[in-house]
Amino acid sequence: MLRPAFLCILASLVAQVGAADGPKKGGRSLAAETEVRELLAAATDGLAEVKLVQNDSRSAQIVVTNKADRPLTLKMPATFAGVPVLAQMGMGNQGGIGANGNMAGFGQAGSPQVTGGGVNQAGMGVGGAPGNGGMFGCWVAREVYGAHDPRWVRFRGWMRFQAPEWLWDVYLAHGEETAAWLHGRPVAKWSLRQVMDLAIADFDAGDQEAGGQLRLADVAAGLTVMPGKMRTVRVPTVCLQHGRPEPSQRVTYKLVALESHSKDPKVAVVLEALGRGEIPQKVAQAAAWHVANGLTWERLAAEKIDHAGGDPDEPFFAPWELQAAFRVVEAATKMTAGSPTSASATQATR
Repeated sequence: MLRPAFLCILASLVAQVGAADGPKKGGRSLAAETEVRELLAAATDGLAEVKLVQNDSRSAQIVVTNKADRPLTLKMPATFAGVPVLAQMGMGNQGGIGANGNMAGFGQAGSPQVTGGGVNQAGMGVGGAPGNGGMFGCWVAREVYGAHDPRWVRFRGWMRFQAPEWLWDVYLAHGEETAAWLHGRPVAKWSLRQVMDLAIADFDAGDQEAGGQLRLADVAAGLTVMPGKMRTVRVPTVCLQHGRPEPSQRVTYKLVALESHSKDPKVAVVLEALGRGEIPQKVAQAAAWHVANGLTWERLAAEKIDHAGGDPDEPFFAPWELQAAFRVVEAATKMTAGSPTSASATQATR
């Protein structure tokens, strides 16, 4: 009963707000109240607290808390590095076997590996706390309109900026299961689409009234956080120091600019493609170790997962993953060398 009830609440509220003339004065203003800043600059200036929670070598969560007295829209970096705090202090850290098992690429002693990651700036996972919010935070709109219809992004803008705060929280808590319930119910989706269109029209009117100061492109590329509130962005990552222990939540990490750890532009190309979802994580990891640490393809092919209990070892990278990584590095080399090419990391894996 929860899913139909949530749909009724959502449809009723959208209809009430969307049917009124113009943006709501009681809603969140797109331009007058929101300050747009770069994420790392805002952290340096004390406007935002930024934490990097490294789940393991493959993923992390960027946790942002607004310390200012006004809403902040924070421009996320396309790429970043995660540095163990104890490593910055010149101290060792506890190792251990991580999610990838006992493997040659992950040592057992010393400071964990520096990580690198990318942020999908076309649609970021937003939640109220670590582990909450999903990949895009707008499951119902994507189910109603379809993932390739831009209207779902515009409805998300209405939810984040003009819908009441409590509705946004309820949407994050129950949106995913509601979208699953809607799947396969075309009549219910059609009905909800009619009232969601009203919200989109209301949001578009507010965007025009803002004079273009905060366009939909800015909504997609930024993370808006209300004063005193916390938001989370889930991001894919790779390791950039072969042979050191695998990252884990037991270790405190600091998010820094990628350039402070690696100035090789090919690393940035790989991480950007990973962040956009163009290449799988294992492909990006092989490419990153090859570029950042100089591992040969033969060495990468020899990496094994050492299973305990006498079970046979297994290769860490599948042959197709190494082949794809080779093509990614080849494309990244051409792109960063300034050679005229239209190749992208996505095309390189096809």
